[in-house]
Amino acid sequence: MFFNYYLAMKTHFLLAVFSLCSILLRAQTLPNPILFCTQVPQPFGFATSLETFGNHQASTFSAPRGGDLYIRYPDGSLKNLTQMAGYGQTEMQGATSIAVRDPSVHWSGTKALFSMVIGSATARYQVQSYRWKLYEITGLGKNDTPVITLVPNQPVGYNNIQPIYGTDDRILFTTDMPLGGAAHLYPQHDEYESSPIVSGIWRLDPKACSMADGLEMLTHSPSGDFTPSIDHAGRVIFTRWDHLQRDQQADADIIDNTGYGTFNYADETANAAKSSILPDVEIFPEPRPGRTDLLSLPQWANTNPQNFNIFNPWMMNEDGTEMEMLNHLGRHEMGNYMTQNFTNDPNLHDFYTPISPTPIRAMFHIRESPVTPGLYYGIEAPEFGTHASGMVVKVNAPPGMHPEQITFTYVTHPDTRSPDETPSANHSGMYRTPLPLSDGQVIVSHSHATDYDENIGTSGAPLSKYDYRIRLLEANGGYFKASATALTGAGITKTVSWWSPDELLTYSGILWETYPVEVKVTPRPTTPTLHLQTVAPSEQALFAAAGVNLHDFQKFLRRNNLSVLAIRDVTSRDDADQQQPFNLKVSGSAHQTINPVSPSPVYEVKHLQFLQNDLLRGIGGMATPKPGRRGIAKFLHDPTAVAYNPPTTGAQGSANIHPDGSAAMIVPAKRALTWQLTDANNKGIVRERLWISTKAGEVRTCTSCHGESTLNQAGSTSPANAPQALTTLLNYVKGIDRDNDGIKDIYDAFPTDAARHIAEPLNEQFVANLTHWINQNLDNDAITWTTESNTCHANAAVINNRAADNTGKIDRLRRFVDLTNMDSASLTFDVAYARYDAIKFDKLRVWAIACDGTQQLLYDKSGGTLATAPDQTGLFTPADCSQWRKETVNLSAYAGKTLELVFEDVGGWGNRLFLDNILIQETGISPPCPDTLLVSGTITSGKYDAATTITTQNSGPTTVSAGTNVMLNAGKSVTLQPGFEAQNGSIFKAYIGGCGY
Repeated sequence: MFFNYYLAMKTHFLLAVFSLCSILLRAQTLPNPILFCTQVPQPFGFATSLETFGNHQASTFSAPRGGDLYIRYPDGSLKNLTQMAGYGQTEMQGATSIAVRDPSVHWSGTKALFSMVIGSATARYQVQSYRWKLYEITGLGKNDTPVITLVPNQPVGYNNIQPIYGTDDRILFTTDMPLGGAAHLYPQHDEYESSPIVSGIWRLDPKACSMADGLEMLTHSPSGDFTPSIDHAGRVIFTRWDHLQRDQQADADIIDNTGYGTFNYADETANAAKSSILPDVEIFPEPRPGRTDLLSLPQWANTNPQNFNIFNPWMMNEDGTEMEMLNHLGRHEMGNYMTQNFTNDPNLHDFYTPISPTPIRAMFHIRESPVTPGLYYGIEAPEFGTHASGMVVKVNAPPGMHPEQITFTYVTHPDTRSPDETPSANHSGMYRTPLPLSDGQVIVSHSHATDYDENIGTSGAPLSKYDYRIRLLEANGGYFKASATALTGAGITKTVSWWSPDELLTYSGILWETYPVEVKVTPRPTTPTLHLQTVAPSEQALFAAAGVNLHDFQKFLRRNNLSVLAIRDVTSRDDADQQQPFNLKVSGSAHQTINPVSPSPVYEVKHLQFLQNDLLRGIGGMATPKPGRRGIAKFLHDPTAVAYNPPTTGAQGSANIHPDGSAAMIVPAKRALTWQLTDANNKGIVRERLWISTKAGEVRTCTSCHGESTLNQAGSTSPANAPQALTTLLNYVKGIDRDNDGIKDIYDAFPTDAARHIAEPLNEQFVANLTHWINQNLDNDAITWTTESNTCHANAAVINNRAADNTGKIDRLRRFVDLTNMDSASLTFDVAYARYDAIKFDKLRVWAIACDGTQQLLYDKSGGTLATAPDQTGLFTPADCSQWRKETVNLSAYAGKTLELVFEDVGGWGNRLFLDNILIQETGISPPCPDTLLVSGTITSGKYDAATTITTQNSGPTTVSAGTNVMLNAGKSVTLQPGFEAQNGSIFKAYIGGCGY
């Protein structure tokens, strides 16, 4: 009976598809196939999968099951990819039901990533947890069979969405995995409703040996980052929810006793003590509107309240460095209203008139045009009620374009930016996920409804006002609107039922069509930004002058999960920012930047104070709190960062501002940070309004706080001074030796262990026997690796090849080793072995296996070559230390990577083989390169470094011969004296970089 019913349903479905395809053959022609998702319409908004934020949850409320991943071919025909790959259900949605989202096509155009959740309640009241996971699909061709596989090395137990391929085929995505992967911090709560949010943009390597080896957080965002993409210049473009304000739920509890149950955790540990929110412990930024109790305190006298809420376009390098708003755009260019922060300064005023004549309030679903590099399409949408749909906008912002030259263009009529129950004739509906195509056309997901969505059905059969279909945009007067004809013709219909789980819900009708992407070959950026983070020449010169090797310093930062933020002149402000004090003078110094039109009052600033986002705010009551935590601003206190910053005259988290206006500080990486300028009394004068995070090892220089788009308040261009504060910081750090072992911490891989200073990712003396190894006995026989104590070695690995005839049989010891923070590496180990005789002997091999399975034989010795003692017909045991030998293998080819190290015994019925003291350590560690270098004569191929200057011999012959490749790299200058010659056929380069560049 079931078989006949299923066959009938399948036949009915296929007939519907074939009928639909015949219609579509006469539909619009597109240059390439289009991947898109179908979804059962969901009229409810907050925390569902199409919303502006909180859209990452996978419950059947957030993402009703029954949608599929489809492809539309240029002739108009459709294919249900997930169904053909064996995923999904019809009718009743149960254990194998699915919802899908976020397709993204590979550079080759032959495969794609997407997110999918599998499963639904199979009975009433059945409550289960579901998670979005990342999948890859191949077989996108019209005659191909699609194959779907789970992406390896993604976070387990968390929602992973919005994946894209990196330029190196690693995968960037967003996830609600919390900071540091600490499960007790899950989920991270946003700064608005204290509701679950994604923690930022992450990157995984599907070819890594494990999730731990290939997973890293690129951004830490207190209220979420969304929809990353990579543009033609290699920049990662994304939407960030900037919501840096105090906790409104806590305010409501304090003022109105609303019952949110907000409270504080003492720290971020799992068992942190809980305490009341009173007295109020929040310190940054200014109090929110309504907190008159706080605003009446002396420290907030003459201060306006502060709230902040905007979805901004951001950019960063692909490795997570140099994160900032797109082309340094700000609220003045975007067009958001801002209040002045001090009420008693006549120079300050509220901001009403944006620089752009066509301002926008948000930009979602950002996509770059493949026809016009640097042209980005997006959506301005309200936060709630429209499923992140609104007006289509575009902005031309290629790399290097000044923000004050950037304006936004309304693609659809401005009436479409907001829902309206009595719309004008210009309101053509609501738009989301614009897709600029390779032929210049634009596809959108469009709904005819113009009002806020709501359930116009029943509780058991919910029905949305919205009818999202993928359509082309067509010119309509001075704007564009959606074509009357959808790209899927009459649409894709489905009848489904599912448990809520309390109630049986049903839907029968046309499915929503969302997330269109073009299936085509896309050239990878010619200059990818994987390792593009640069240090300006003026700052590089400070490293050289301080005798600090920049390369080694960045390794030191990476080892300790730190970065450096340096500002050249904090007194310089963008000329458009007149909401915060702009006449600034360094306390105790003559240095100042003054607006000549409004030269007073002048504010003296003495410190730059950093704050870090700590996940400390709980909600739901201390007795039974809801899972997860909200971040709040706390003065920087990261113990490692604090240890390496010079003493300050300011309060916690402060760095002294130097006479030239500069400030520099070591800060924790992968942690949201903000800052403020304070006076001699530690009162905040100018406050940052955004959170940023940095990558471990990053040395980031800014010209100023809220740097100049073009000119500062004095009419000058950006400061170009080499920041004195960075010199102070470097001179302080280079002298630190916390464990007093004679090795400064910059060059010490173990700065708190006096016995070690060289990085040792593996130091095995078998004290714990074989606990750390995979003992692989391929034949499952009695001969296998074990351990025993012997002369000269307290414990060693041993295998008894004499126990039985094991000729040709293999036994292995395997272990993964992480060399990611090493530039060079060597493997050493001790071996002891004796043959039985010239016929019966064994072999030892050492292999390195990369995570993609590539194997390299590092060591291969047998018989007499392996032996460390004479032949023995009895069981061999080393008699003394002389019967051990140390072997050395170069592993530098694997520096910066993770590998599996394999010791392999190949039996020959010989004798016992011993291993011990297996050590991998960094090699070639040396002090910084010489300060100066003189080269003369015939220069051999190679790279020559000096911290400050390289000079060739004056008047004498200095030659780069034909066929050689020579690079001269100095921190300040390379001088080629008379007599220097680079012969025809040689390669010669000279540049200013310094040690390590």
